[in-house]
Amino acid sequence: MKRILLTTTSLVMMGGFAAAETSVTWSGTAAAGVARTGKSAAVTGVTALMLQNAALDYAIAASGGTVSALGALTTSTTVEATMRADIAEKLEIHAQGDVSGTGNTAAVAQLKAILADLDAAAGNAVAAATTSDFETYSEVNATVTGTVSMDNGMSLSAGMSVDAGKGYNFADDEGFDASTAGSVSLDAITFTAGALGTFTIDENSVDHLVDGDDDATADLGYTNTFGSATFSAAVDMSTDSDDAAVKGVAAVVSTGTTTVTAGDLTITTAAVAAKAADVQWSAKVSMPVAGGTAYVAMDEEGGNVFGASTTVGGFGVSFSSSLEAAQEEWSVDRSNTIGLTYVMGSVTAGASWNSVEDGDQWGISASYAGADGLSISASTDEGSDWAISGAVTMGAGASVVGGVNYTEDAYLGLSFAF
Repeated sequence: MKRILLTTTSLVMMGGFAAAETSVTWSGTAAAGVARTGKSAAVTGVTALMLQNAALDYAIAASGGTVSALGALTTSTTVEATMRADIAEKLEIHAQGDVSGTGNTAAVAQLKAILADLDAAAGNAVAAATTSDFETYSEVNATVTGTVSMDNGMSLSAGMSVDAGKGYNFADDEGFDASTAGSVSLDAITFTAGALGTFTIDENSVDHLVDGDDDATADLGYTNTFGSATFSAAVDMSTDSDDAAVKGVAAVVSTGTTTVTAGDLTITTAAVAAKAADVQWSAKVSMPVAGGTAYVAMDEEGGNVFGASTTVGGFGVSFSSSLEAAQEEWSVDRSNTIGLTYVMGSVTAGASWNSVEDGDQWGISASYAGADGLSISASTDEGSDWAISGAVTMGAGASVVGGVNYTEDAYLGLSFAF
């Protein structure tokens, strides 16, 4: 629900913008309740020697071709950070940067084993976390937006958001988050120019259209409709040094003795550090096709994604195929996803499958939304990461909400919009 604070203010404009109406609207949400964080597995700490062993294992893995190396490899805390960054990056793209034919499964297992050594070696021992006690949370988010509507059909708007309190993010599996008291942020400034399209300015906050998680987010967004096709673009106005993705080259490693120890590690050829692509622009075109929609997007560094969705025999069917800029440079296989949905009265069932062999290839879900105001959703996947949540509406935008998941994260509270 939105409240109009100020309307119908006539302004004298220049250059054909004869008059305008100004309005300011505000909207917001609030949530409060009790919640807890769930359990987690232990990380065992042993000795500093394991850090040296991890560095050696990492170098051997790199020279063997299962994973590519980043940076010079020595047994130091600086190298620990380098290895962690490299491993995290490759696990994020499902560790498919394989140049030896060993295969994705072996690469993932090796990376995780080395990461476990690092956790133990660096003294990062963490006891298994048991389910925590319940504690309270309360959070308020409010947004104020000012809009100027001009006589020629164009409009200009700008928004500002205020976030206060401690929230609970069950859906993102992130637990509690605390906002800085009186936290205020500038939202996007949007210029709607009629047939010329819509321009959005939001520094470092406009998602790229192939990979929204690219290191360099965009500053300027643009959308327009041409016939039945919709065109979108995202542009990053800054220029970084890593213009293009660079594939890491493994170091050549040798050992001085038959019995391998930390002191036997010898780097004969230094590794070349890999770099992620700095995507300056991305673009997307979507249009209706055969009772559904189809789209294709690409970016400056060779990343691309295409897909379509439609309804066949009562089933909602979707397909997408993506290859991010860094993955394209590192010769990683495309990620292909198929989704199905089916509506049976108040119940919607869904299923998905992805071509990446990461232990979570498939997922299923079901949701119920009844006229009685009750809604329930449940999901699980190949890795048994299940979650159940629900809500009961109480009128006037207020609901009782709650949920629990496989880690025993749980919450029960109230939420409402105003």
